[in-house]
Amino acid sequence: MATKPERRAAELLREHGITAPAVDAGALAEALGISVQYERLADDMSGVLLVEGGTAKVAINDSHHRNRQRFTLAHEIGHVLLHAGEDGLFVDRRFFRNEWSSKGELREEIEANAFAASLLMPRRFVAQCIEPGAGITDLDVFRLATRFEVSEQAMTLRLVKLGFIEPD
Repeated sequence: MATKPERRAAELLREHGITAPAVDAGALAEALGISVQYERLADDMSGVLLVEGGTAKVAINDSHHRNRQRFTLAHEIGHVLLHAGEDGLFVDRRFFRNEWSSKGELREEIEANAFAASLLMPRRFVAQCIEPGAGITDLDVFRLATRFEVSEQAMTLRLVKLGFIEPD
């Protein structure tokens, strides 16, 4: 059964007629009226989201890899759509993603990560790229990550979550 973040990501893709990878998170942010800037942030800071009075502004770390930037932007879009009406400042550090959110200590971060993964690597799109019954090799993970414009780590985690591969 799909979670709320997964359902909302699928709805957004449908609403905008997106039917294949790679999902353009920047175009979606623009369509949603989210202001996005790429600027120098602290090395451990992936992005910052400021929501005030229904207006969302995002800053993305311009020194991070493009795939990291895309995931961060999708994550921030998730905050906007899932936590709407909650004015405030969201500072997304790699520490939060790796340590806290993976342990279930920050519900909003977990939801935003699930949304980002579902938006950039939707179950349906991933399934269309995998040959039924064929095993998934490291080279396949690399090719999928390249096609979806995400990191190999993000693709591996998504494939595990979707049940296409077993966790290590």
